[in-house]
Amino acid sequence: MKRSILFLCTANAIRSQIAHALLESLSADFVVYSAGVTPVRTIDKLTFQTLREIGVDISSHRTSDIEEFRHVTLDILITMSATAYRDCPRWLYENEQLICGHWGFEDISGRGAARFRELRDHIMLHLRAFLAEYRPELSRDELAALVRKFTR
Repeated sequence: MKRSILFLCTANAIRSQIAHALLESLSADFVVYSAGVTPVRTIDKLTFQTLREIGVDISSHRTSDIEEFRHVTLDILITMSATAYRDCPRWLYENEQLICGHWGFEDISGRGAARFRELRDHIMLHLRAFLAEYRPELSRDELAALVRKFTR
């Protein structure tokens, strides 16, 4: 059974989109979503570019508002920014079965392609380390412990 995971950041233009795309490219064990607490209209062009450089195409992706997931069953929520962590809607935390973690990565908006590549590579390393320990047969409690282990 695939587990569902939602990466949540502020605008859903960079961090959560990168994590979403990379996890989809690295593992078939998850149904992956991304959203923003205050999404912008379009994904940052450097997000497209830096993912394309490593053969990951997100041309079909769009930005999403967290409210679009109010009625979606989620197993894991990962906040990717301090703003998303702080402003995460209460209704998400009302689900006692939802496993929550925080992977706080810096906002690199407007900082150039080199910073985007650095962020992409850091998220890739974080995901690979997580996946090295992940097993589909993990119990909910074991999965929660693993998510906590990778909280930064």
